Amino acid sequence: MDSWKNVAIVAILIAIIFMGTTGYLLANPVVKIEKEVVTKEIKWPWEGKVWIPIVNEYMSYDDLVEAIKAEAAKGPLKVADWTYWGLVDTYFIDSFKNYVKERYGVDVEIDFVGTQEAKGGFMYQLYSAYATGTPPPYDVLHLEVNFFWEAINKEIAEPFLPSPIVPNLMHLDSFFIKPYLPYGAQFQQHAFVAPVVNLEKAGWIDEWTDFADPRLKGKITLWSMTDNGFWAFLATIAISLGYDYKNETQMREAIKWVAENVHPNVYKYTSDEAEIIELSENNVTWINCYWCCSPEMEQAAGRKWLGPRLLKPFMPSLHGVAWIPKGVQHPILAQLYVDWLLSPDFQFPDINATGFAELDPVTAKQLWAGMTEGPMGPYYEQFIPDWWGGKEEYYKVFPRWDIVKPYLEIQLDWVYINEHAEDWISYYQELIS
Repeated sequence: MDSWKNVAIVAILIAIIFMGTTGYLLANPVVKIEKEVVTKEIKWPWEGKVWIPIVNEYMSYDDLVEAIKAEAAKGPLKVADWTYWGLVDTYFIDSFKNYVKERYGVDVEIDFVGTQEAKGGFMYQLYSAYATGTPPPYDVLHLEVNFFWEAINKEIAEPFLPSPIVPNLMHLDSFFIKPYLPYGAQFQQHAFVAPVVNLEKAGWIDEWTDFADPRLKGKITLWSMTDNGFWAFLATIAISLGYDYKNETQMREAIKWVAENVHPNVYKYTSDEAEIIELSENNVTWINCYWCCSPEMEQAAGRKWLGPRLLKPFMPSLHGVAWIPKGVQHPILAQLYVDWLLSPDFQFPDINATGFAELDPVTAKQLWAGMTEGPMGPYYEQFIPDWWGGKEEYYKVFPRWDIVKPYLEIQLDWVYINEHAEDWISYYQELIS
């Protein structure tokens, strides 16, 4: 792991670049990096005090330690998250606690509230708290990008980046940083709304409109219609056909095209992960739409006939963006959590660490592949594990940060989609009934 000193130098440079955008000062003018104060294990680069966002104070290292202790005394850091197949309990908790202990010498606790469904419930709970004047129930939201944009639209996200206590942000390619400053940090390279493809039977697909090919009759599963993956699919088809999904007339034409051309090829609409895996692995269906983690996990398990395809004209992505709601009780620990998300401990975890080591080797590799989503910049390449077979084999499954950019250039407007999805589903159901 790079020293805090090297990270600090990069942090200063990036902060200067974004200072006009964020309006934050990374450090006061007299900060020097000549003398290093040492914690138990990780070196601290600053002499003097640095500006800490959210709390809006200049703080020394000792000030930060005391502030972290005070926050820890209030109770555990609360994070709204996915379940990661149980890794939030078996790996995340200890990893984050060790991260804080190594850098600040403080023992902290963290609680994850994880779900794979109805994540909008987290937002309703936030709104309810604000309505009643009570503190937010979560300190960090570790969720899909659509919830980030909803928070921005509702003006409930706290600006905090760049921050001297989130130095790992500086390792990301700027492509993954710019859209979310100063309110959030992208922590997944991608989270494609994507199919598991039988590469032997349907590896020829190249575009989303290929789903209409008659060779695929009865060989496709699409997401449940209440799944935001299905909504993204409809918007993506509209763009593929040259339509504007924000134009009601054009969107109805796109939905009609899906109903007439893709629906006849659909075996089932399902977002049941276990069912999708069964259909894929038994070759009942050849294109099974879910999320990018599915083909990545199949590859990790050695089922090389099942894998991903990057489809034209772009890949809709609901990658994760971490953000901090206004008025949280653990503003400093929340920032440290975001930094941990961008660290090698989260981006490329040690498969021999607690949480993975107890599993059989195949399952451990599957969960590792499902948790990680490829590097967000060249810095992270050094952590690609040898057990995967090196970079060449790794990049057959996970795209390089530069290769993936064209597929992420088009970002869907999730505020708009959330507002219109119900109408889209209703019209689609009318057409296919």
